[in-house]
Amino acid sequence: MTFRPPRSPLSLRDRKRAETRRTLALAAYTIVRDEGVDAVTAEAVADRAGVSRRTFFNYFPSVESVLTASVAEFFTTLSRRLDERPHDEPVRASLLAVVDDPSDLDLVERIGVLAAAGESSAHAKVLILGTLHEWTDWLEDWLRDRLGTRVADRPSDLQIAVLASCILGAGEAALRVWARHATDTPDDPRPDFLAAFAEAIDLLGTDLLLDADAAVRTP
Repeated sequence: MTFRPPRSPLSLRDRKRAETRRTLALAAYTIVRDEGVDAVTAEAVADRAGVSRRTFFNYFPSVESVLTASVAEFFTTLSRRLDERPHDEPVRASLLAVVDDPSDLDLVERIGVLAAAGESSAHAKVLILGTLHEWTDWLEDWLRDRLGTRVADRPSDLQIAVLASCILGAGEAALRVWARHATDTPDDPRPDFLAAFAEAIDLLGTDLLLDADAAVRTP
């Protein structure tokens, strides 16, 4: 599975196919958001996307595959936003800017919906975790590209792998705290996800992530 856009332009036919596939994946996501994982069926997704059941199966062999594609579409959006950040921007700033930047679908909302799906369905959790592990490889490549030219000693593969895992762990921790407050009341206000994520990153104390002066040196 790839989380990067194709290098060469797609033909009109391929663009239409890709758009239909994204529409079906988005339809699956909105059903999860509105009705829960158990409501996702081939018929429901096709109806939400405005296509026939036959068209659904032309693109996806099963409901499980469209759910996986829906999760992958989220990570593709995340990848695109990270790639669009300035190359010389500190990693921490890029991460926070991406989470705080609204798009066609609010990223924090999508994080919350997918997290809730994982909590309510063991099967959905397996799909989400599987795609997350694949995306971790992309995140490692992104970190290697961003940090490789900014530190005196190029980060080792182990450092990059640990850093990527720490970032994901910080995000997961912030999400757990955020998700525990399902309702926002005066006595128990729901924490701001962005603030929780920023605090979780700061708790890591990783020089590479914070782009501290000791880590970023002029060759």
